[in-house]
Amino acid sequence: MKRLIGIATLSLCLTAHAEFKDGNDLLSDINAQDSFSRGVALGYITGVSDMGMGVVHCPPPNVRAGQLLDMVKNYLTNTPAERHQTADVLVNKVMKMVWPCAAKSRGNPT
Repeated sequence: MKRLIGIATLSLCLTAHAEFKDGNDLLSDINAQDSFSRGVALGYITGVSDMGMGVVHCPPPNVRAGQLLDMVKNYLTNTPAERHQTADVLVNKVMKMVWPCAAKSRGNPT
């Protein structure tokens, strides 16, 4: 029983803090000399972008991963005062600024 409670407590602690990267960490990975870190950055950006697609931002269908990386890199480089924010928030912010979703109409259009 104690083991079950310990596992449940650990699970709650791990899920309570989902922000693994901030903007400083992401920019560091983007600018890293090793291809592994750059790949981690690219994977992170595309993953966050995929999760927000159609809800937070609505990019055109022909957008490339390298384009997303360039956009995020430029934003992080040019806005150092915001880099303390979590990376997922910053990636979604960049995408939403460039490709906001059209506002949905409410009610009947009569």
